[in-house]
Amino acid sequence: MSITTPTTPSSLSTLAGTAATSQVGANAANTQMNEFLTLLTAQLKNQDPTNPTDPTQFVAQLAQFSTVEQLTKTNTTLDTISQSLSGMALGQYAGMIGQTVTSNATSVTMPASGTVSVPMTFTASSGSLSNVRVQVTNSSGTVVNTIPVSNASGSFTFTGVDSKGNALSAGDYNLSLVGNGADGKFQPAGSLSMSSQVTGVVQESAGIWGLQLENGLTVAATTLTSMRR
Repeated sequence: MSITTPTTPSSLSTLAGTAATSQVGANAANTQMNEFLTLLTAQLKNQDPTNPTDPTQFVAQLAQFSTVEQLTKTNTTLDTISQSLSGMALGQYAGMIGQTVTSNATSVTMPASGTVSVPMTFTASSGSLSNVRVQVTNSSGTVVNTIPVSNASGSFTFTGVDSKGNALSAGDYNLSLVGNGADGKFQPAGSLSMSSQVTGVVQESAGIWGLQLENGLTVAATTLTSMRR
């Protein structure tokens, strides 16, 4: 019959004095894992031998660390996939350079310099609206200009100026066709579009790909409705 001898304070002291492990199998080159083990060893060395820390706490700490480590690896993998997809998208959109595209003119980016004179078309969704106009708003939602239009459909020229005739500063602007109903309330009136040749591709904020057009504007690639050579 074997007798199990209780762990004595001297045994705990011997265990606490064990040198820190610096190589951990497949994680030998994992700096974060080695740092965790160093902290764990320091915790063992500085515990009270007569009242040692509950081993289950170490297990819980290791489990938590492993969870965080796996989440970090997942984020790194997702970043790699995102970069790969981004490169594929760049190749796809770069193939549009030199081709004429038609896009919804709902959002345009004004260039930092140069004048703009862009023919656009509009199509009203209802003939019962009055005071139909193209409304230009900046990124803050402030209306900077309105361009009156008439008939159910037609064309107008967007010159990139505000209501006082001053050139709009570089940046993003929203364009929308609006009108007033019988009750006088403001409401959407239809759609806007424009066509131009693609001269370049640029990645804008939030990873959105923009197409630089011959007319001087930049539009989001997702707004395209057609393309021709």
